[in-house]
Amino acid sequence: MFDIPSHVGVREVIQSTADNTVLSDNNKARKEYFIDTNKLGVPRPDTDVVSFLKDGMIEDWEIFEEMVDYVTNKCLMCDPKEHPLLFSEPPWNSREKREKLMEIAFEKYEFPAVYLMKNAVLSLFASGRSSGLVIDCGATHTSAVPIHDGYVISNNVVTQQIGGNTIVDQCRLCMDKQEIELVPGYKIASKQEVTENKKPVWKLKSNLPTVTKSFDDYFVRKILEDFAHSTLQLCDTPIDVDFVDKLPAASYGFPCGFRKDFLSERAKIPESLFDLKYLHTADNKPAPSSTLMNVSDIAAAACGMCENDIRTQMYSNVFVSGGTSLIMGFPERLNHDLALRCPPVIKLRVAWAQTMAECRFGAWIGGSIVACQPVFYQYWVSKAEYKELGRSAAEKRCT
Repeated sequence: MFDIPSHVGVREVIQSTADNTVLSDNNKARKEYFIDTNKLGVPRPDTDVVSFLKDGMIEDWEIFEEMVDYVTNKCLMCDPKEHPLLFSEPPWNSREKREKLMEIAFEKYEFPAVYLMKNAVLSLFASGRSSGLVIDCGATHTSAVPIHDGYVISNNVVTQQIGGNTIVDQCRLCMDKQEIELVPGYKIASKQEVTENKKPVWKLKSNLPTVTKSFDDYFVRKILEDFAHSTLQLCDTPIDVDFVDKLPAASYGFPCGFRKDFLSERAKIPESLFDLKYLHTADNKPAPSSTLMNVSDIAAAACGMCENDIRTQMYSNVFVSGGTSLIMGFPERLNHDLALRCPPVIKLRVAWAQTMAECRFGAWIGGSIVACQPVFYQYWVSKAEYKELGRSAAEKRCT
């Protein structure tokens, strides 16, 4: 398995002639791509860091195709013509994008067979279940996806733009408020260990090129993501001000050598996922939340829209996935909040992946299990079927 970020380094290649004059034709500028963690982490001038995804769906197809080329040629080192492709997708993926993905897979890469499957279904399969409510708390969205006998109940899917990026933004506001400078590791040549709250002592790398803002922002966000997963902790119940102030401190060491103990903020920041009054803007005012739902409300709303005979099954098989759910105390807090909303005659069960790998790569694990099942061969969309149905095979065959 290869862990490749969806963000890619991109820069335009200026073509010139022997006498150093720039070619001025109307052709599209050639671009150079830097894929994978190692290549992406090298500072280069005029290189933007962008993602081919938007709201969990493919937005930049050119970068996506470069990613597929890299995976097949550099990572797997295989011929696409000899292997079928199982592709995961969000439950809200549009018909247009599904059809285009099917077209690229058959027309450009000539895969012999293709199938599109919802990532929530694959995550649930990885846990050994075929029915249940999948709470997927990712970077851009948190979604509640009811699944019955391996099929998504599409009309009852609830999704909101609250998740890991929300936490990262709140962490950034916390650092700005405390005037903590975030120095990415690519800038640091050497550093000295200092005592807590003392000014960091570090040396800037020599001959460091001028990088773009998107490059610097990407690695600053990496610091904040690491801080969130290693320091933040959710309380099992809605936080009490007096209790939070008595929480033990958690020390965090920044890449530049600065070290600080964090107190109540380590509980207040993630609390914004379950209580929107803890969401703040840059001026430290509560963020407007009239149209936003918290994680518990998202789960309860999805269950509430299900039919009575299915609703019991959903509450009894809640499965938590997504990278943001790795915050300490996330599943326990969700269990507490749902217990208050769950009908008393229903036994609530909330399960989650036990390891970080299972949580982050649940869809991949589920996909590897499903694709190996002999019965799954009847689901593949073959090249012959694609030639007969065309792009519409994505909608007609992949449900």
